[in-house]
Amino acid sequence: MKRFWYIVLFIGVSSSVAIAQTDDALFSQYFSALGYYNPAYAGKSGDLYATALYRMQWLGVKNAPKSALLTADMPWKYGKLNQGVGIVVMSESAGLDERMNAGLQYAVKLKLGKGTMSIGIQAGMINHTFRGDSIYIPAGSDEIVQDDEAITKSELDAMGLDFAAGVMYYTEKYFIGIASAHLLAPKLNLDENFERKVERSYNLTAGYNIPLKNTLFELQPTVMTFTNLQMVSADVTARAVYNKVYNGGLGVRVSDNGKVNAATLYLGALIKGFRIGYAYEFPTSAMNSATTGSHEFMVTYNLKLNNNKGKKNKHKSIRYL
Repeated sequence: MKRFWYIVLFIGVSSSVAIAQTDDALFSQYFSALGYYNPAYAGKSGDLYATALYRMQWLGVKNAPKSALLTADMPWKYGKLNQGVGIVVMSESAGLDERMNAGLQYAVKLKLGKGTMSIGIQAGMINHTFRGDSIYIPAGSDEIVQDDEAITKSELDAMGLDFAAGVMYYTEKYFIGIASAHLLAPKLNLDENFERKVERSYNLTAGYNIPLKNTLFELQPTVMTFTNLQMVSADVTARAVYNKVYNGGLGVRVSDNGKVNAATLYLGALIKGFRIGYAYEFPTSAMNSATTGSHEFMVTYNLKLNNNKGKKNKHKSIRYL
């Protein structure tokens, strides 16, 4: 338990780094799609999991970001070696920009002490589109603006290779993982005047399952810190689970000066084999004068795999709703 709170303290201290725009979509329900942030998560649960997330950010702001995410992973055993495979697809649009990432994941798992060390890699593609044909230049604007060749009037598109890697250590009670995305920091040349550089990013995730005296309840705190060495974003979440069916909680996102710039409400339930979740994020910064907040929806499907026929499965998966 002490280890987990040391992690929380580390994340709070690291949040003093300056905030800037990030190339990666940040989801409020990050704990439901850890594979998006760390390929070492693939195959961790021991079952086939598929998760879909959809985020509508800053409602009321025109052309505000919208993000969609799909992840799926499952264990794979070859001989005595435990492994995992997965897939991740993310699409995001913001204003005239659109971005899509798609990758395949592989992880190898090694017994270490009372837990498991997982080492994962991801290989895929990243695509960036700029919809210059949708640029609006008001009639009567200065002719220099109208004829400026640097202002593209067409749709531009570029694609590049994209890689990620990460490690994760987990036991029956807690997990901690560190990963890096966009390892090659690819430059996407849309045309001779427009280049998009994808910044290399790093993240740390951690979680803990805390059983309470009332055995029907369980507390699940999680944390995530994200940086591209120009900014840091830290999310701290506390959720309670009732009877392994219903869950709810609160979370905060910390800014560069240590102040909370967003607060989040979480709700979720298990319904006929599907885990559904909803998150409402309200900005506590100056953005609250322009938006009513952000909404995020999640659904997860779990298919049990018979990897231990005739044996009692004593492993408790730390899989968050």
